Amino acid sequence: MRKKILFLATFFIFGTLLSNAQEASYGIRIGANLSSINSNDIPKDLEDSRFGIIVGFLAEYPVTEKWSVQPEFQYSSLGNDDKSLNVDYLQVPIFLKYNFSDLFNIHIGPQVGLKIWEWEDDNIIETKFNTFNIAAIGGIGVNITENFFADLRYGFGLSNIIDDKNIPEGAKGNTRNIQLSFGYKL
Repeated sequence: MRKKILFLATFFIFGTLLSNAQEASYGIRIGANLSSINSNDIPKDLEDSRFGIIVGFLAEYPVTEKWSVQPEFQYSSLGNDDKSLNVDYLQVPIFLKYNFSDLFNIHIGPQVGLKIWEWEDDNIIETKFNTFNIAAIGGIGVNITENFFADLRYGFGLSNIIDDKNIPEGAKGNTRNIQLSFGYKL
């Protein structure tokens, strides 16, 4: 219940900020994830990180000269290297962004992910991953030119993504990933 209240409050605050925003900019980004599922319930031989992709759209709404809000919509491949632990999401991060200068920024915010694919074996009937993934994301960004940018982010899953119907009761795991991406603002 506490997570739902925090989630709704975040959207209300950002919605209020967006209604006052001017001079919005829009863009696309593409990059790479190095991700893993952090869990004591995954065997050691399956813990290797997965290299995946991220592709998305963004909008940036200035609030003041230094502060802006940046919601995004993206596809992201996460999980571990072993194909049985691959899971892909559609994600909606919402960042509060502070621009130190025209060159550097930092951004932080919540992210909600909706599972759209997971590796399946014909012998497994039930899913291994929960439908939603909630995470906290933080990053730094560099504006290479007026339109091109790069960012480096770290994501830490806050919710349990393991559906324990097929595995020991009480199994828990959350996502962690490092992401490097490049983008273009229109």
